[in-house]
Amino acid sequence: MEITRRTDYAIRLMLALAEAGGGPVSVRELAERQQVPYAFARGIQRDLVAAGLANTKRGATGGLCLSRPASEITLLDVIEAVEGPIALNICTADPDWCQRMGACSVHQVWRGADDLVKEYFGSKSLAGLVGGKE
Repeated sequence: MEITRRTDYAIRLMLALAEAGGGPVSVRELAERQQVPYAFARGIQRDLVAAGLANTKRGATGGLCLSRPASEITLLDVIEAVEGPIALNICTADPDWCQRMGACSVHQVWRGADDLVKEYFGSKSLAGLVGGKE
């Protein structure tokens, strides 16, 4: 598993929203503050809104804001909003992919590793990261 640049940018944008305290922030301003290319930020915005992690507000005072408190949004939420479900091996994401399903001695290892990664990222909230508690 690799955290892509897109995912890194999404995390940075979400942390900036958490730091902003709830009010809408323009995507252009977020992108500039976090040194994220604007076009990338616009695409990430769509992913975050589609996943229900952020809302948009139109107008002169509009922008992007968190859809729920930062304490209720985890790194796992952000990662999966951009990358999809975490899976270290395709067989844990798609059981029909592998012909050896049920006979593979390593499958449970991959599944266990997936669970550990999900648990770890799921324990890190935006509020904790912004507050330096995570």
